Amino acid sequence: MCSSSCKVIKQLSATEREKFFDSFDVVFCDCDGVVWYTMRDFIPGSAKAIEELQHRGKQLTFVTNNSISSVADHLHKFAKQRQLQIDKKQIVHPAQTICDHLKSIGFEGLIYCLAMPPFKQVLRDAGFQLTEEREASIIASLGELREAIFGAESVQAVIIDVDFNLTAAKLMRAHVQLQNPNCLFLAGAADALIPFGTGDIIGPGAFIDVVAQSTGRQPTVLGKPGEALRPLLQQRHAHVPANRVLFIGDSLASDIGFARASGYQTLLVLTGGTSNTDVASLPPDHAHLPDYIGDCLGDLCEQ
Repeated sequence: MCSSSCKVIKQLSATEREKFFDSFDVVFCDCDGVVWYTMRDFIPGSAKAIEELQHRGKQLTFVTNNSISSVADHLHKFAKQRQLQIDKKQIVHPAQTICDHLKSIGFEGLIYCLAMPPFKQVLRDAGFQLTEEREASIIASLGELREAIFGAESVQAVIIDVDFNLTAAKLMRAHVQLQNPNCLFLAGAADALIPFGTGDIIGPGAFIDVVAQSTGRQPTVLGKPGEALRPLLQQRHAHVPANRVLFIGDSLASDIGFARASGYQTLLVLTGGTSNTDVASLPPDHAHLPDYIGDCLGDLCEQ
């Protein structure tokens, strides 16, 4: 049983359902755990729900923290559903928001990037210069550690996102580079946990926190739930009041908490990392409590 302050989509009357749809013009929607199962198959009913939103004239933008997969990978997934017409401009991806931010401040320096290859390629394609990667090797002496940490040229920005090849030496090198107060500290996705298989694994947020604590600096986070992402989303629909925006997600912290702090309406679906029990455990005034809840995105379709 969810909190009594949440409205259950399936329990809305026909009149309440129409009032709900009439209450928003823009939809920001997560992908993994909402539209599909972590870049695998579409969740039953989700494609039909997206089609319903498009049919009703809603402006859709998909806001993902999945930087392991490229924007092209996301578009390829959508293209498998022939009834859906989604273009590149409708995908908000952490690597792209970082590019947008760097361009907005006229950044032209060298970047040390702890992330997966697709993420780094987005930066390179946008014209940014990244440090050369060293061949992975086991560090067996203090001399080798010193070379790994101090042996590279200075950078003007450190970026941290999901990196499955992250090492202690990489974090130490990031720490050293950030001793320069003029070196930017940026982050993409900042989830503490990310879905993997039937459970969760440590997300980039934990490693970002290690560097933040060691340097005494806080990064500019350009993925959910980063405050720096908020104005970038608002710019997309500057003419639309925040209360006319619906944010759909599966994470109480990264999606619902971020959306409520932005002034958006919120819909939590239970096909990802959150259960009814998790919602029921929240007090009525909790900042992560959604306005609406559904078993899946397909609940938006007529019953």
